[in-house]
Amino acid sequence: MLKHTADQITVDAVPPPPQPLPVTKHPRHDWELVGQMHGLLWTGAWRLDTLRVAQMAAQEASGVMAVAMLQQQGAMREVSVGESEVEGMIREMLRLVDEAESDLD
Repeated sequence: MLKHTADQITVDAVPPPPQPLPVTKHPRHDWELVGQMHGLLWTGAWRLDTLRVAQMAAQEASGVMAVAMLQQQGAMREVSVGESEVEGMIREMLRLVDEAESDLD
């Protein structure tokens, strides 16, 4: 029984993976390609730095805009309160004028 199971395992086993190509101890360098890659990496890093600076400026501008909007909202509330006070005074004046006219009659 063990021999039969052992035979099944060896028959059903996965074949070994193909052998990788041998790596040389001193790979040949294509200095032009290395130079191009260096340039591309440097350009990419510069662009990322530029993007970071632009994002920081946009965040700062957004913060300034948010502060300005809050100040504007505060000023609008003050104007609204002032308008309400003026309306109240006008109503009071109309009431006084109406009372004075009714006293004259």
